[in-house]
This record gives sequence, C-alpha cells and structure tokens, in this order.
Amino acid sequence: MLKIRTHLVLMAAAILLPVVIFSAAALQQLRDGEREAALRGLQETARATALIVDRELASSIAALELLAQSNHLETGDLQAFYQQALLANKRTTSWTVLVDPDGRQLVNTAFPFNENPPKPAGALSGLAQRVMATQKPMMSDLLLGAATKKQLVVLFVPVPAHGGKRYLLTQAFTVDFFDEAVFQPNIPSNWVVGIIGRDGRFIARNLGAKELVGQPAKAELMAAARAQDHGLIHDLMRDGTDAHHAFTHSTLSGWTIGVAAPVDSIEATAGRAVGIATLGLLLAIAFAVITAALLGRQLVRAIAGAADAAADLGHGLTPKLARSSVLEIDQLHTALTDASAILSRSQASRTRAEGEREGLLQGEYRARLRAEDESTAKDQFLAMLGHELRNPLAAIGGAIALSERHGHGTAAAAEARAVIQRQTRHLSHLVDDLLDVSRMVGGKITLKPQPLDLGKMLRSCLDSLRASGYTAGYDLKVTTAPVWINGDPTRIEQIVNNLLVNAFKFTPPGGLVEATVGSSAGEAVLTVKDSGLGIPPDLLPHVFELFVQGSASLDRAQGGLGIGLALVRQLTDLHGGTVSAQSAGPGQGSSFVVRLPRIAAPAAPPAPALPASTQRWRWRILLIEDNDDARRMMRRLLAMEGHSVFEAATAAEGLRLAGLQQPDLAIVDIGLPEMTGYEVAQHLRRDAATQAMGLVALTGYGQQDDRQNALAAGFDFHLVKSVDIDHLLEVIDLCGQAARRRSSGPKTE
Repeated sequence: MLKIRTHLVLMAAAILLPVVIFSAAALQQLRDGEREAALRGLQETARATALIVDRELASSIAALELLAQSNHLETGDLQAFYQQALLANKRTTSWTVLVDPDGRQLVNTAFPFNENPPKPAGALSGLAQRVMATQKPMMSDLLLGAATKKQLVVLFVPVPAHGGKRYLLTQAFTVDFFDEAVFQPNIPSNWVVGIIGRDGRFIARNLGAKELVGQPAKAELMAAARAQDHGLIHDLMRDGTDAHHAFTHSTLSGWTIGVAAPVDSIEATAGRAVGIATLGLLLAIAFAVITAALLGRQLVRAIAGAADAAADLGHGLTPKLARSSVLEIDQLHTALTDASAILSRSQASRTRAEGEREGLLQGEYRARLRAEDESTAKDQFLAMLGHELRNPLAAIGGAIALSERHGHGTAAAAEARAVIQRQTRHLSHLVDDLLDVSRMVGGKITLKPQPLDLGKMLRSCLDSLRASGYTAGYDLKVTTAPVWINGDPTRIEQIVNNLLVNAFKFTPPGGLVEATVGSSAGEAVLTVKDSGLGIPPDLLPHVFELFVQGSASLDRAQGGLGIGLALVRQLTDLHGGTVSAQSAGPGQGSSFVVRLPRIAAPAAPPAPALPASTQRWRWRILLIEDNDDARRMMRRLLAMEGHSVFEAATAAEGLRLAGLQQPDLAIVDIGLPEMTGYEVAQHLRRDAATQAMGLVALTGYGQQDDRQNALAAGFDFHLVKSVDIDHLLEVIDLCGQAARRRSSGPKTE
C-alpha cells in the first residue's frame, strides 16, 4: 500500500508530464517562428539596400537631367557650367563629367577646370556611345577610372540637343560612395552586404571590400539571382561559414543586392527566445513542485494529528483540542469552491481580453485595408493627373509646331491658337480644382451667397458647355422651372458644371443626358441623369470620396482626377444641402440629385451689370518677371494694347527702372530669385518718388493668405497666373486710375 506522500508525488508527475510535452512542442514552434522572422529580416535588409541604391541613382539622374537644362550649354560657357556641375556632386566620392559626341571630356569636376583629364577607357567609351545612340540613362558595372585610377561605377545621362549638338553627362561614384550612402549602420556586424554588378563582380561590400571588390561573386548566388527577381538560398560563405543568402535587384541599375548571415547567427536569434521561454518553464515547474511538497507536508501533518487524536481516544485519553477531519474536508470543499469561483472569474476575464484582442486585430485589419485602398487611390490619382496634364500639354505643343510650320496668318495657325486657348483653359480648370481641394481639406472655402435662380444657372452652364463642344453628339433633354436658392454663384456653377461634365464624360456619343430643376417639400432639386457606363455597386457608396474613380483602361478615355464629385459633395454641404447618387449597375446609366434649401423669389431680380467700357487707357507700365518667355509674351500683349512697357528680369533692375522711368504702375511677380515681390513693393512704397505708383501682383501663388500678404506689402491688386487678358487690362486701368488719384502729375500717353 502506498503512502499519501507517494500518491501526491505521482499526482504531481501526472499533472506536469502533459505540460512538459506540450511546452516542448510550443518551444519548437517558437524556435521555428523566430528563425523565419530572422530570415525575413535578412530579405528585408536586401530590399531596403536595393531601395537605397535606387533612391541615390534616381536622385543623381534627376540632378543630371536638371543640369542638362543649363543655359550655359546653349551659350558654350563651359566654365560657368563647371561651377553648376560642382553642385551636382553628391559627396567627395563622386564627380560629374560632360562629354561631347566625339568622346572628349569637356568638363570633369574631379580636376580643375583648365586641366585636361585623360581620355576615358575603351569600355567607358563604348557605354557612352550606347547611351548616345539610345538616348536613355544607363549605369555601368565596376570600371577602373582612366583619370583617377580608382575603381568606380558611372551613371550616363544623355543631354538633349543644344545648338545642334548632343552631349553626355556622367556621374562617377567610387566604391567608397556606397559605404557612406548605402550600407546601413544598424545591421548585425557579422552580416555581409554586397552590391554585385550585372557582370557578376562585386561593386561594393560592407566587409572585406579591399580584397573582394572587383572579384566575382559566388556562382550559386548569381545563378539564383538570374533565375528570379528575389529569393533566399542556403550556401557557404567564401570563408567556409554556413550561411543564409538573401538577394534582390536594383530596378534602375540591374545590379544584384545580396545579404548573407551565418546560420549560427540566425539560430542564435531563435535560440535566445527559446532559452528565455525554457528558463521560464523550468522556473514554473520548480515553483509547482516546491508548492506541492509544502502542501503535501501540511496535509500529512493534519492526517497524522487526526490519527494521534483517534489513538488517544482509543486509549481512553482526552484528545487534544484539534480540528476534526470533517472540518478540514469542509474547508477543502470551501477552498475548492472558492478556487472554482476564482477560475471562473479568471476565465471570464480571459474571454474578455481575447475578445478585446480580436477587436483590436479586426480594427488593425480594417485600418490596413483602408490604407491599401488609400494607397491605390493615390496611385490612380497620380496616374490620372499625369494623363490629364500631358494631354493638353501635348496638344499645345502640337499646336505650336503647327503654327510655326504654317505661319501665323494661315487657317492652320488660327486653329492652332484655338487649340492652345482651349487646352490652356483646361489646364487652368485642373489647377482650380486642385486648389479647391486644398482649400476644402484645410477648411478654407468661404461662400458669398446671394439669391440665385437654379434653373437659370443650369441653362447658363449648358450654354457654356455647348460653346465648348461638350454636348455635341448627345441627346440632351433639359427641363427647368424658376427655383430660387441662396448660394454663392461661383460655387453653384461649379456644382452644376461638375455634374454635367461627369454625365457627358461617362456617356458614349449618342447617349441620353437629362438635366432638370424643380422643387419638392421646400427644397430646390437639381437632377442630372445619363444613359452611360453606370456605377458598380461596390463603388457607389464611395463616389463622393476624394480621389475615388472607377476602373479605367490605360488610354484613360474618361479622364478626370477623382475630385469633381468630392467637390460637389463638400460645396453642397457648405450650402446646407445634400447630394446622392443612384445607378442600376454597369451599363445602366447613373443619376445624381442635389437638394438645396429653397427661398422665395426676390421681389425684383437684381439688375444686370452694365458691360464694361471697351475704351482703354494707355499707361507706362513696368513689368518685373524672371521667366523670360512669360515676360516677353506679356510685354508684347501690353504693347499691342498701346501701353509703354519697361521690362526687368530681376528685382534690382526693376527698382532701378522704377526710379529712372517713373512709370504709372508696375506688374510684379512674387517668386523672384534674389528678392521677393513683397520686398519690391515695400521698397517702392518707401521711396517718395515711387510711392504713388500703382502695383499689381501677378503670381502663381493663389491662396487667401497669399492675397492678404500681397495687399499688406503694398500691392493694389493680386492676380493669379494664368490671368484672362481682358481681366488684366481692366485691372491695369483701375490700378492706373488709382495711381493717378494718388499722384498730382499722372504720366499717361
């Protein structure tokens, strides 16, 4: 018969054995998970290094392409170009070279300007000829510089024709460049990071660079890299160390980025986590064994005491006062009941914690999906923005070429001018929409409401669209009633135009577009229906969100930036109204309904504004603009209107001409290189000879803060490029007349 102590030991062993078995399995899974995490870190290091290489190369390509636009190449001022080229050098480990079509180095920032460097090596000349032929940037593999006698790589960027000549810009990087700019300082000290050229030789290496740069990489690694874009192999290092090798490729250069980590290092990372978990398990088991021993000893003592009491009673002796065995069992039952209650509360708490954790995981998952959707919307928006900007620019460029080929007085030239005007208005509309989005996001849109007839506004917008050719080829039905609202005319026109353009854009020629204005339950109701492409059910709840667009083919036939309907919703909200969209699905057309608060018709409609006088004054005008093309075109336009124009490309020249010529007014760009337009205005206002002069700010900065800053600096008017010429002429007259009132002796011609 076994003793109670033996029973307790066997019971403890039976309890601990499954715990130990399951814990061993969990520790093995923990080891595998830590190993996989370390290998993912190895691959992420390779990808991060490749991204850094591409970032540096992209930065260099952008700098060389910017340098290629230098006016000094046109004028042949190579010494001035040499000073600009010095600025393109990233570090002391890189330099810039200008090569002519014959392979001569015209500029080399690795040497003083007047020192002639040696002619490039044959391999370098061959690459230069390839770039000259293809006119595409190219990155070399590891070369030996003929001039510097250093191992280096060279970036080639073609330069467009300047005066009939084609040049080649190159930027050379020594292998030390990668130590300074690419290799990350926080990687483990025993990890090897290498950059391998397309020819299979090391270009750079964080360890053993002096011995191995220029040497071929391992054949197994290069075979795997040629077979796939990225991956992981298990192979020996050059010193025989068993290691994991991760590899990927640089997109811009085609180089292979390899990262190797000893197997012992990876296993040590996993082993540390397992060791900590094992130590915790052993401590828990030891604590459990000790606790069981103490409790068993107390139980044995209680039973021995009960036995002693029973023996005393059997011998006729008065038992010593002691707790009976029944009481201990009751207490045991009570303890077990309490323990059960504690375990129940613990389980409930654990269940709540798991529920909260699951909620957090779901929230994180939804947030990740939102982030992915927003990233996709951003990419689609950028693609569409590029498409929308390139189309009018291509049309403008073609129109200019057509005008130059056929002369300025021909019908083709007139057609070209019409194209330029139409596409310029389109670009201006795109910029206005983008600025409105910026104001909308920043909460800076303000309304100037007044009584408006919504039906009349609809017909006015349709007349404008007919004039621009939007409605050609469509079956258009319009039904309006005089319904009055209190709204900002510009913003209401924007709402109506965006809905109409959206309907025409997504309806094939020959389709039906219906526009109606009516009233319902004290509301003005604008409805725009079409028989076009329709809206998929999954897109319908999101059509009014910023940058959201339906799927589009590569030709971007429908165009748009995904901001028009978002502006409609925001502007409708600002007017206290609502907008909704309905569609039966793809190919079933769509319907948009705007509801705005209705007001009673005014007692007397506001009198139409009298047409502006066509008579123009002739003024002496100072034009300060650093963009040569913009300045020349503006000077010619103003001269054609009979004005005397003095032009200046810099702020200093403008101030000098202002004091010398005493013009009636000045048109000043804000973004001047040496002194801002604000400072120019302040100088003119402080000078007694020019303080009465009229000042007009003509700039690309069109936010409300920019206008306030211009007026605070002393400008009379603030105009945003590109400005309508008739509006500009009206502002010039107003500004000149204001200057005349400030001055006792106006100078007009």
